[in-house]
Amino acid sequence: MSILPRETVIAGLEAARKIKEGHLPTDEDLSDAPTLADWAISDNANELVRLVGWVTGHPLLDDGWITTSVLLAIDPERKWARTVSRLYRLDKPLGG
Repeated sequence: MSILPRETVIAGLEAARKIKEGHLPTDEDLSDAPTLADWAISDNANELVRLVGWVTGHPLLDDGWITTSVLLAIDPERKWARTVSRLYRLDKPLGG
């Protein structure tokens, strides 16, 4: 697990606040977001909820299997998830 810069955490919490107030990610926001395919919600009961999956187009990581930062909001029907560090476009979930 990596340590996120304070600015990243603050920006993530601000994004979560906006989502809670009804300001959902736009198509433009999602167009720049990395894609997470074959994703699932981590089921480790001893930790905060995270996503796992195959990422493509991440600005800092090579394409491959990742565990995200803590999940703040998710809308599988609109196909997006917001973690502390960034917004993701969701492709198909693991198993279907």
